[in-house]
Amino acid sequence: MTLEKLERQLQSLEKGSRFILRDDLYDLTELEQILEKASARKLKIALLDSGKLAPADLERLADFPFSFYTSDVARTDFQVFSQLALALRPKGCRLGYFIQGQLQNLPDLLANPEVFDSIFMSSRDQSRPLDQLGWLAEEISRSHTTLVYYHHQSLEENLASIGLKNCWVHLSSRNFNEDSEIMILDLLKNIRKNKGRLVVHVDRSLPYPFLKELGEAGAFLVFNLSPVEPASRIFQLVNTWQKKKLPETAFYLYKEIMA
Repeated sequence: MTLEKLERQLQSLEKGSRFILRDDLYDLTELEQILEKASARKLKIALLDSGKLAPADLERLADFPFSFYTSDVARTDFQVFSQLALALRPKGCRLGYFIQGQLQNLPDLLANPEVFDSIFMSSRDQSRPLDQLGWLAEEISRSHTTLVYYHHQSLEENLASIGLKNCWVHLSSRNFNEDSEIMILDLLKNIRKNKGRLVVHVDRSLPYPFLKELGEAGAFLVFNLSPVEPASRIFQLVNTWQKKKLPETAFYLYKEIMA
C-alpha cells in the first residue's frame, strides 16, 4: 500500500481505533509521518517488528505513541530487547514479545521477564509444557509484566498453575465438550483465587445459563458467533460483552482471534 493510500485509510478510521502495521513496509521517515498522523487522530498503532529497526530508530519514532510487537523470530539477542525497552518505555510505548520457540531455549527471559510489558505464547502449532509455563507465570506474577497464553488443546486441570496474578489464559469453546462445564467452572474458580484471568472465546454456541454463570464468576467472554436472533436470551449477553474492553496487554493484536 502506498503512503498516500495508507494515510487515507487512517483518515477513515474512528477515534480510538486500532491499526496494525509492519515496520518494514515503509522507511523511517514515512513511519514517523504515519505515527504522527495516527497520534493526531488518537488512533492506536500496533507496530510489528521485522528486526529491521535499531533501538535508536524506535526511540525516534516513540515521540508518538504506539505498541511494538516483537518475537524470538524477529530478534534473538536478549540484550537488544533490553535496549528496546529503554528506548520505548520512558516515552509510554508498550513492548510485547511473542514466543514461538521453546521456553528452555530462553533462559534470559525466565530471569528477566520484566523487560516486556506483555509476553505471548500459544499452543496452536506446538504443545506447551505447562510446568515450564508455570515457572514463567510465577516469575511474571512478581513483576509488572503480563503473560497471555492461548491454549488450543483439550482442557487440563493444571492450567490453573498458569492463571496467576498478571496472567491471562485464553480458551476456545471449540475445545469444550458436554462434560466440560464443571471442569471449566472449577478452573475459573482456581484462576480467580490466584488473581489470574480467564478469557473464553465463544466460537460455537454454549448454553445460555453456562455463559451467564461464566461471566458472573469472572471470565471475560469474547463472542465470535454468527448473527444472533434479537429475541433470544443470548442476544443481550452478546451485546453486553461486545461493549466491554479487554486490556491491550491481555491479547495479541486482535481481541477476537485465538493466536
